[in-house]
Amino acid sequence: MKYAAVSLVTATVVAVGGFAFVAVPRLLSTESTSTAGATGAVSRAEVEKQVRENYSVPLIQEKPKSVSCAGGLKPRQHDSVECTVTSKNGKRQQIMVSVTKANGNGVSYDYAVLEN
Repeated sequence: MKYAAVSLVTATVVAVGGFAFVAVPRLLSTESTSTAGATGAVSRAEVEKQVRENYSVPLIQEKPKSVSCAGGLKPRQHDSVECTVTSKNGKRQQIMVSVTKANGNGVSYDYAVLEN
């Protein structure tokens, strides 16, 4: 399987008082942060909830209708779980949710679309 990153950004340069600032809006939200529970992992239900709240269908900016994941995430870098995202029009998309940072019980994770 191939991974296709799900993120688009544009940059705007603003000059203020001789300093240039680059503003990079997040057109697609592709990151979540959770705390591992008593089991030592981020639960399947929490991963599904975070994906529903923070994942947008590319270019449409529409939150998914439903999300179903194969399991939870352990708080260690590169741990991953495959999920199915269903859009409001019924289109299904497979994504991989992967841990990008683990700090104690804090877990940050990102999403990538799986292509066949």
